[in-house]
Amino acid sequence: MTKRPSIIGGLNLPGTEARAAIADRAPEAAPAATPASRKARPDIVHTSVYLPREVHRRLREIAFTRDVKIHDVIMEGIDAALRKHGHPTVEALKVGRKAGD
Repeated sequence: MTKRPSIIGGLNLPGTEARAAIADRAPEAAPAATPASRKARPDIVHTSVYLPREVHRRLREIAFTRDVKIHDVIMEGIDAALRKHGHPTVEALKVGRKAGD
């Protein structure tokens, strides 16, 4: 069974040539995955957290009431967990990292 031809395959859309030229470049010449508006932050790890919907709603409520971001509320919780288990705070760990650079 052969693949059917694409309906839009023959269209010549504006910018098509530029996209084709970028796609044909060698991988080392391809643009970085990080958008230009973002700074490279090798000391930061991105992670995801799966929250029950109601927990997320409550965190949004807390953040809104305090006029902060949900991230700030979550970082407070991480700070509390670190202290509870005998580790330095997030700020202390950041300062320690910078001193060791």
